Amino acid sequence: MTYTAGEMRARENRSGPSALKGLFGLAVVIVVLTQTLSSSAGRSKHRHAAPEPDEPQPMETSEVRHNAVFLFVKGIGILRLEGDALSPVMETQAPVRDLQLDSEGALWASLGGVGVVRQVEGKMVNLGQESFAKLAIRSPTDVWAINDGHGSVVHYDGDRWKTVRTRNSLTGAFEDNRLLDIVANGRSVWLSSWNGLWRVTGGRWTHLEPPVMPAAGDDGEADAPLPPAYPLSMRVSQQGLVACYLSGCFVANGSTWRACHWPATKARLHSAGAANLLAGIDADGRTIVIARLEGTDASKSEPLPATGINDLAIDATGRVWVASGAVLTVLDASGHTIKRLDMTGKVGAGASQPVDIERVVIAGAGANPIGKP
Repeated sequence: MTYTAGEMRARENRSGPSALKGLFGLAVVIVVLTQTLSSSAGRSKHRHAAPEPDEPQPMETSEVRHNAVFLFVKGIGILRLEGDALSPVMETQAPVRDLQLDSEGALWASLGGVGVVRQVEGKMVNLGQESFAKLAIRSPTDVWAINDGHGSVVHYDGDRWKTVRTRNSLTGAFEDNRLLDIVANGRSVWLSSWNGLWRVTGGRWTHLEPPVMPAAGDDGEADAPLPPAYPLSMRVSQQGLVACYLSGCFVANGSTWRACHWPATKARLHSAGAANLLAGIDADGRTIVIARLEGTDASKSEPLPATGINDLAIDATGRVWVASGAVLTVLDASGHTIKRLDMTGKVGAGASQPVDIERVVIAGAGANPIGKP
């Protein structure tokens, strides 16, 4: 079931004061967080035409229409932090599969047992009963997804969801191919699988050969790609697709690759954002690694509190927002902590209820970030 923010507040009032008190407590903490913050925003208009299911269409880029932080808290639902205000967006105990913003700044969520919901005029509207493991949202009428079983690619045209490829149609070394991730920009859709990386452009599905690294030594020859021959992680940056293999991270330029800067560690790329900034989680699971595509150095944060990092996102000013257990941490581009917000006892029924922030997504500059990146 979905609710407007007003209906949600009424529901909280009927259910008793404890949950409301929790939200009020968090709002007080947010006010402290945002007293030193300065806001920035960008607005523009754009249009999209509905594509054929196999054919991504050119997409105008635009700035989001507002600044906000959306959090998915396990067992509680989606909360919105904007300025000094915290408000419930959707109450649900369903597990989250994916949480994203579209090009219009509207929130999408894929929820197990619920399906896909989108924020429309203040309400979360259900767009289908099936949930998906991954979403790649190009516009409200051009959404690509991997199903929960990681076996098929599905497309949404604004009216219905339609399977456009299955794992068996993407042939390669593995007969039991598994679909791993899907991302998109205004030109292409990329799909990673055990059988490699695929690009969809102009209705054509093309298998991209993995990048190779120059042989150590160097006689001008190139080594064979290191296994596995598919990206371990990939994100879309301002320069295009960034795909990370065991041999390093690369920017795709059509069917060719250009090596980009990412530290030679086991850090997993997790986000690509403003100013060609890359951010990921180091091998210890508690440290954030930050670098730039054209840079030569990388920065690391101090180990963050909590047992592990659930999610992170980069805002429009280059700050990194990290969700780790009950803690939301804001880092600058050098990895220094700007602010840390501990939500323990501030959300839900009170201090006895554990808080676990599973997802964070950022619209624009987030909740009034501090200073300059």
